[in-house]
Amino acid sequence: MSDVYIIAEAGINHNGSLKRAKKLVDVATEAGADAVKFQTFWDITRLKKYELTKEEWADLYFYCCANNITFLSTPHTFKAIHFLDPMVPMHKVASTYLTNANFLREVASKEKPILLSTGSIVHDDGMATNEEIRNALSFIPDAEVILMHCVSKYPCDNSDFGTMWRLLEFKKVLGISDHSKSINIPRAPYVEKHLKLDNNCIDKDISLNPKQFKKFVGRMR
Repeated sequence: MSDVYIIAEAGINHNGSLKRAKKLVDVATEAGADAVKFQTFWDITRLKKYELTKEEWADLYFYCCANNITFLSTPHTFKAIHFLDPMVPMHKVASTYLTNANFLREVASKEKPILLSTGSIVHDDGMATNEEIRNALSFIPDAEVILMHCVSKYPCDNSDFGTMWRLLEFKKVLGISDHSKSINIPRAPYVEKHLKLDNNCIDKDISLNPKQFKKFVGRMR
């Protein structure tokens, strides 16, 4: 690992296709990312067409292992937390769950590092307040937390990295979960950037194509 741990956020840009998910792994690996991350959920009706089965997730995990890239996935249900735990070296908590004490405690019970996004869909600037972050950390005082600066806007025209200094008060390792399409973002110990194969995907407006993503990784390195 270099001084920047790069996560290719594939999300649900696979459109529910294991074949496309594996292609995203290929692209992330070829670009030189350290990890490729997906989104895991069940029983969320509006996202049902993007689901993979448990068998497909296991297949995808072993495919990542065979390609020497770390498999990660963001859980969106309690069931997903437990299912993913044996396969991931760390857990990602999306901004949506920053104020959900029970969800945070369940993730922390796995005793693995937590990538905690600090965006918000309820504030105009797309970012959680320091009070909300402070409360979240109070729910999981013993957890190893990496705070991921995030602006929850889709697309995000201004990632406002000038506000990262606000996170210094928490004395945690900092990272960036970026929703812009710019490759010119600051370097940080952990950086997460969305990746797409093409424009036939839900997150096309916040994702880099394979050529752009490879250029981004080169710049980070």
